[in-house]
Amino acid sequence: MPEKIVFEELSKEERTLLLRAFDYDVDSEGYILDQTGSKIPSEEIPSTFLKVEDATLIPGSLGVIDSTPTSIAKFIRMKVEVTEPIC
Repeated sequence: MPEKIVFEELSKEERTLLLRAFDYDVDSEGYILDQTGSKIPSEEIPSTFLKVEDATLIPGSLGVIDSTPTSIAKFIRMKVEVTEPIC
């Protein structure tokens, strides 16, 4: 049976706690910082950085992506094996 992907809505505070549990941080302006203290750039718009309220946290070793339909669709395409064509 294929793996089931479940999306859950987390508050800004819950996201911040989860990020900190995985050695990320959030600065006073809401930008997500990696383990070295650097802001994480957006994959879609590299000149911008991810803010906690605009980020999606993905399972595994906890990845952080943009919360845009394009980023989420890309994650799903990479994560899920499609057994039947979607029409």
